[in-house]
Amino acid sequence: MSELLPDPHGGKLVSIPALNGADPNDGLVLDVGDSIATSVQLMRTGVYSPLGGFSCREDYTSILDSQRLADGIPWPIPLLLDSAKDAAGEGDEIFLRHGGKVIARVKVEEVFPFEKRRFCERVFGTNSIEHPGVDATYRLGDFLISGRILNADDPGLPHSGSFMRPADTRKAFTERGWKTVAAFQTRNVPHMGHEYLQKASLNITDGIFINPVIGKKKAGDFNDDLIVSAYSALVSEYFPNNRAVVSTVNYQMQYAGPREALLHAIMRKNFGCTHFIMGRDHAGVGNFYGPYDAQRNVMSFDDLGISVIPFEEAVYCRKCQWITSVKSCPHNGSDLLRFSATMVRNSLRNGEEPPSTIMRRDIWKMISSHPSPFVA
Repeated sequence: MSELLPDPHGGKLVSIPALNGADPNDGLVLDVGDSIATSVQLMRTGVYSPLGGFSCREDYTSILDSQRLADGIPWPIPLLLDSAKDAAGEGDEIFLRHGGKVIARVKVEEVFPFEKRRFCERVFGTNSIEHPGVDATYRLGDFLISGRILNADDPGLPHSGSFMRPADTRKAFTERGWKTVAAFQTRNVPHMGHEYLQKASLNITDGIFINPVIGKKKAGDFNDDLIVSAYSALVSEYFPNNRAVVSTVNYQMQYAGPREALLHAIMRKNFGCTHFIMGRDHAGVGNFYGPYDAQRNVMSFDDLGISVIPFEEAVYCRKCQWITSVKSCPHNGSDLLRFSATMVRNSLRNGEEPPSTIMRRDIWKMISSHPSPFVA
């Protein structure tokens, strides 16, 4: 790896060989959904390094108890391969099939009961079915299969053409001479609050890696194509030349707050980033977590290998006439305009253009003229 960038998590990027025509008739076939297909893609491309398979019982238990693998490497959420029944045994080979296509061959190490209540309490901090992660967990099978992925192919997830593997981003950063890189994760079109965080981070790093999360989303979320187009336009027009790289990543949010924020930081370390931008309530949902619990959790790991750039809530202050934060601005109430993707979505639905202090006019024109800006 480049001497300019941090080593991947665990020391090296995982590389899983292709299937090369492996015949599913040689083993059991397990049909899997988008979540597991996404995990396969993230492992086969090195984004989930050092993991190259689904969590064994020892790692699973250690992760739940300490947010670390059994060997001590930080890792916050077990990688699950669930099954409705105890259908495979130690030493078996199973093929994972997604959308009618075989995407991976797995060597089974263990099969053990899935204690969903304990999993939810540790990972999400709650057993409330109102939490989307808890609800999704209780819909999974009652057994977990652990095992190493022997071979895997691209599962054909949407928008793969705009994705750069960690090996590719590391090369791009090195070619630009970057020694420090700030990562910014987003699921929305850019507003001025986002740009404030990004450019403030550019004051202390050589470059920024803007990494929109795409894939399965709920109705009413912004269209993935629009997010990518808007960020490409923003970087082209308003960022210094050669200071930003935009690349998507297919990933399914679990809304696990503090633990998921740690996973997000590890992913960006594998891409080659030295810093991770974190705002208010990262990976949170509803009122299940405190606004800065995620920041505190990630910063509590002194052996993580990536630094957090923490931000408090960004606002535009009418009195200051400046984008600032609630920590550095003395004003409140009607003086403050708060940035929010929900506000942008509502403005779009109502045909009301937001103030230019909230969103750039040309970015607004791009999203408001899009024939289908939202997921149906």
